[in-house]
Amino acid sequence: MRRMGWVCAVLLVVLVGTSLERAGDLGAADPAGASVPASAHDSFTVTRAMTMNDPTRHRGTIARQLRTYIEHTPSGATISILSFYLSSSITWPALRAAYQRGVHVRAVLYGGPAGTPMAGVSSEGVKLAELIRQGRDHGRRGSWVVWTRRTARGVDATGTVMHAKVWQFSRVGRTRKVTMIGSYNNGDPPDARAYSAMVTLTDPRLYADAQSMFVAAAKDRRDGRNPQRRFSGDGWDLYYFPSTPITPENDPVLERLQSIPGNADTRMVISMYSMQGRRGAWLARRLAAMVERGAHLTLVVGPDVSGSVVRTLGRAGATLEDGCWRTGRKRSPYAYTHDKEMTATWVADGVRHHAAWIGSDDWGNGSGGSQSDQATIGLYSTWAYQRLTRLLAPQIAHEPDRLGRCDPL
Repeated sequence: MRRMGWVCAVLLVVLVGTSLERAGDLGAADPAGASVPASAHDSFTVTRAMTMNDPTRHRGTIARQLRTYIEHTPSGATISILSFYLSSSITWPALRAAYQRGVHVRAVLYGGPAGTPMAGVSSEGVKLAELIRQGRDHGRRGSWVVWTRRTARGVDATGTVMHAKVWQFSRVGRTRKVTMIGSYNNGDPPDARAYSAMVTLTDPRLYADAQSMFVAAAKDRRDGRNPQRRFSGDGWDLYYFPSTPITPENDPVLERLQSIPGNADTRMVISMYSMQGRRGAWLARRLAAMVERGAHLTLVVGPDVSGSVVRTLGRAGATLEDGCWRTGRKRSPYAYTHDKEMTATWVADGVRHHAAWIGSDDWGNGSGGSQSDQATIGLYSTWAYQRLTRLLAPQIAHEPDRLGRCDPL
């Protein structure tokens, strides 16, 4: 892969080898007496939501949402974090307070080529690991941090990473089994620079399926011959990478695009940080064929979308929007899309359908996409389509559209 954005930053930092906790009790049950209390005084509830971090107008929105959920997680409940890194000054105080009041905090974080704590990137992750280590010294159990060596469930090739972004809460206020999935890296730098989204759902089956992948990732070893996994439920489907190999025959994104008619009744919006390599090419060819048959496509071109993809879609007649803009700010000179999101509406058998997809999968076959840990969910509802369409609108409305290159770091 030509450039991997945040991954490049990760691979350049100095690895810090202290405060590693390998979670010897990964499969252990919560300690006796740690059941979730009734918490009748906490009337807070969670409903479905979709949120976008907008670095130009509403930075930190997702971090504050996470903070609220963490603050309403009662003692004895569990927070499960599958994240590239943790470096948010907004969520860290809430996580620390939650652990101190008896919440179990379990995290699987990227640990670089050596699988060790990365203070230069995952600064709050290192603090969390140290906090948990101190608790274990005093007999506290039920919390842990795993630093993966490159991927969690795949082949540890050069440049592969634990890139998924999934937060789960066994209970928030009065609501049980809360799952958040999306493209948001939890940190102050992405809050300041990157558009990214998360969807929050309270589906028990989704919670269980995502938990199964969290447990597998915490083992930090290859999960079968091909670790690609798929799940589905009422109004949603979900896939997890790595996929080794990734081919046109097993690519869930190509399967998605082939299921959508390529005609004038179809409208698609894609905001994509990275689209390149062989996989990016076959997806671009399918999209181009759909556009040439009358479908309307708007693509927000992120910093790592290859020139060949831009040319293929531009020649077909797609609307191309700039996904990297100068801000005029000294400390964060660029704002850019870190989204890997898509909306679509189409007609099949005389019925109009609506869908939205949100997750961490960059559309490439390299280390930033199919070879690394990813999670992407498809939502088949008018609500999801309309909500994500509204959240993507500021990126599409931004002018001018020069499609200039930028370094988001």
